[in-house]
Amino acid sequence: MTQKVLVLGGGTAGLLSGIALLQLAPGAEVTVVRSSALSHIMVGEGTFADTPRMLHGPLGVPRDEFLASTNPTVKLGIRFEWGPRPYFDYPFEEDFDNQILPGPDKPWGYYHLTDARDESPFPATTRRTRVGYHVENQRFVEYLEGFFEQLGGDLVEGKVIGAERSDAGLDCVLIEGGARMSADLYVDASGFRGELIHRTLGEPYVSMRDHLFCDRAVVGGWQRGDEPIQLYTTVETMDSGWAWQIEHEHLVNRGYVYCSAFADDEEASAEFLRKNPLVAPATLRVIRFETRRIRRSWVGNVVAVGNSCGFIEPLEATNLQLICQQAMRLAETVATSGPSGAEAIDAYNEAVTEQWIDIQDFLAMHYRFNTRLNTPFWKMARNDTPLGNLEPYIEEYKRSGPVLMGQRNSMFGVDGHLAILLGMRVPWRETGVR
Repeated sequence: MTQKVLVLGGGTAGLLSGIALLQLAPGAEVTVVRSSALSHIMVGEGTFADTPRMLHGPLGVPRDEFLASTNPTVKLGIRFEWGPRPYFDYPFEEDFDNQILPGPDKPWGYYHLTDARDESPFPATTRRTRVGYHVENQRFVEYLEGFFEQLGGDLVEGKVIGAERSDAGLDCVLIEGGARMSADLYVDASGFRGELIHRTLGEPYVSMRDHLFCDRAVVGGWQRGDEPIQLYTTVETMDSGWAWQIEHEHLVNRGYVYCSAFADDEEASAEFLRKNPLVAPATLRVIRFETRRIRRSWVGNVVAVGNSCGFIEPLEATNLQLICQQAMRLAETVATSGPSGAEAIDAYNEAVTEQWIDIQDFLAMHYRFNTRLNTPFWKMARNDTPLGNLEPYIEEYKRSGPVLMGQRNSMFGVDGHLAILLGMRVPWRETGVR
């Protein structure tokens, strides 16, 4: 049965949703409505470990074509300037699941900053099977547009100015100039404004500010000189938050995520420029955001994907991974249950909510145990950040040390949790601080 799907928004969320529907929901007719007048947040993006597998597997993006068109750089993990160590590395390989705890007198031999291992955890790419990307957003979007059209998708220029409701949710969307567009299913990929799911249907957002306190970012960068291209994203502790560095072939992308209760825009920009003298002051942009998720991501015949579904700071580069997972789950639900199966919609909403909570709690752990600075922000973060569903796991870790148990259903797995806890030297009772 043919399903007509209308996607609002031509960024990564809208295009990947359209591609997933065309690839995984046979018979879907997909139109993406985008407005060139609406600018995207043009920052470099780093992917999580499994994002390339999804792109080049279920979503069918040809690897060689993608690499030639977008020219991404390789990402083997994250380097954290975080906690009491000079730095620690979080590689994408599953280094814990394949090892045996050597004994209570040593932490896992994985850690290259102890005497247990001196070699870098980021060796030659030939030894790594879980590899992410650093990709420039504009190139990525331009490639996805072409690939979406190759699959038979319809890419339409137009500005949505409103929508009309029906008993099913939406009856149609209204396009500037008088056009009315209707579909069986509407995908809201309109970004932070949540045009359909929030503004039209009134579905509320649920704040995550009680776990994650940052609400702004100042963004800059510079043209690469002779500095080497690093095969990881760098995450640096700052006075009122943290900074990222994403490596592209010709550009170094930098940004500072901070809490406006502890630093205003001028103070954050001054700290950012002081620590990054290659950034030209005139190029700085301040982005305001709210860490939040939509209460239900699928309401009636409207599904939110991307920033309209929720936004969480990119501390672990989960944005593209989430979009891919949500888009694939949406397409599979449409393929098996159609656009209106009530039980399937409930299961979809439950799965998406669990994803948001998983990421929220994992990032909260980064703040709770980061002892690197004693600024007012970081004192507050260590005292006031709740761990949510991770509280029992952390208590067990403190009692027993880094055992291979729990968190296997998390996006980050056993390895991700242990990499962060051990990297920040979170102590356990048996042997003290590692």
